Formats: sequence, C-alpha cells, structure tokens
Amino acid sequence: MQRCSHCHAQQLDGTIFCSACGASLLGGGQRRETTTALNKAAAAGAPTAVELSGPLVIDAPVASGSPSLALVVINSGRRITLEAVDDLLIGRKDNQRGIYPDIDLGLDGGYEAGVSRRHAVISVQGDGFCIEDLASANGTFVNGQRLQPQEPAPIRHGDELKLGTLILRFEIGC
Repeated sequence: MQRCSHCHAQQLDGTIFCSACGASLLGGGQRRETTTALNKAAAAGAPTAVELSGPLVIDAPVASGSPSLALVVINSGRRITLEAVDDLLIGRKDNQRGIYPDIDLGLDGGYEAGVSRRHAVISVQGDGFCIEDLASANGTFVNGQRLQPQEPAPIRHGDELKLGTLILRFEIGC
C-alpha cells in the first residue's frame, strides 16, 4: 500500500492517480518506459517485465508554454492531469497481459462501463489535440458522436468524451 502525498488516502501499490483526490502518485527520480515502446517490444517477442525498486515516474519532456490538460471523470469528479506528450493511451490496466495505459480508468468503474484495456489514444495534432478509438468493444464518442475506429477526431476544451458508458470532460488550460 502507498499513501497519497496530497490527501494521505491509502492507495494500492502501482496506482498512478489517487482515487480520492486525483493527485498523481508518481514520485521523483526514475523514468518510465512508454506503453507504446513496451507494446512494440511485446509484439516482437521481447521480454517486457521490469522490476522496479522505487516509485514509477513519468519524466517526459514538455514544450515550454504548452497548455495544461486534464480529463474530469464526471461520475466521480476525479480530475486527471495530463502532460502534453505525443500519445496518451487510455484504458484499463491488466497486469497479466502487460497492459499499462497512461490513463487507467479501472478505478473509475471502467470495467463496468465497458472501457477496453486499450480503448483510445489522445495525441497532439498540430496546435490542437485529437482522440482516436483503438477498435474498442464499446466505442468512443465525442459530444455524442461515435468515432470510427482508427480515425483521429479533433477535441477541444469542454468536449464530452464517452468511452463505453464512462463520461469524461476534456479541459485545456484549467
């Protein structure tokens, strides 16, 4: 078990965001390999398991002046702060299959809401952002419109994203 440094709630080991307040539980010092790199390595047959001796840290470079980003889980109010990096995998963690999304919605009722393990990707596109459904079982919607799998769609501040039946709000600069 670990404790959130912001609200001091106890969290399961390996949890990335506090389920009580949404604060990041990632500590300092070590770098985290990207999910994309691990998935490519797994597809090539390379071993992907890594033993860590301390907390897992995202240490991705962010362009100066890049906007702050967040996803707000509507049913819980949990705010997930995002870094403006190339790709952010959204889904549910699965230790047995080695799936570790950047944004794990498992603690937000993701399984019950039909969120796939590899559901969607948010990425930077030009001066904006887009979301792409990764052929999820229950679909990805932007403001009520179902996305076609593998076709990125632009997203803007205040847009409602629905993964399965889980509703999120995309925020920029908040």
